[in-house]
Amino acid sequence: MDWLEEELGGYDDEYLIIDCPGQIELYTHHPFLPTLVKQLSRMGLRVCATYLVESQFMEDKYKFFSGVLSAMSAMVNLEVPWINVMSKMDLVTSSINDSGSGRNGIRTKRDIARYLDPDPLLLASAPGSRDEKTERHSKFHALNRAIVQLIEDHPLVSFLPLDLTDPDSIEVVLSHLDYTMQYGEDEEPKEPHDLDEGDFADME
Repeated sequence: MDWLEEELGGYDDEYLIIDCPGQIELYTHHPFLPTLVKQLSRMGLRVCATYLVESQFMEDKYKFFSGVLSAMSAMVNLEVPWINVMSKMDLVTSSINDSGSGRNGIRTKRDIARYLDPDPLLLASAPGSRDEKTERHSKFHALNRAIVQLIEDHPLVSFLPLDLTDPDSIEVVLSHLDYTMQYGEDEEPKEPHDLDEGDFADME
């Protein structure tokens, strides 16, 4: 940690981005990252964690909710201001006329909204459907019900959509980060921007 403090000690009003490894166990239960975060805070740095989930997770609801639970676990473990981001939204489209760009599927805006603000009922199949009858007898049925209950009781996770081809989308994510850390303390207090236009602005 002495080396880290020496390396970062020369920065004053800079915006530092630390790209961390992808091993999820480092964030969910390993002590290294919490130790690092505490050290950064002791150095007077304002810390905000950004957790990214790729839009392709929407193709598999079980994989998606695994990501949601991992985010919840990491949030509790690190105990820092936190923003969740759904990345690669440029690979999702809500228009059947633009299906060529939707490599991760064509979805209605309402469907996308159920993932950005995770709806635990996505884990529940329609009553009477073949999937519902199969899941009812599945050994994972009780587990799915427990996950649904956990997310309903602790709705901690929501995602900001990030489309790297859309400058407005990037600005929205950046404004939330700035607001969370109050970056630029000599400026007027910042409020995060909302998307006013675009495919994912109005989810209703």
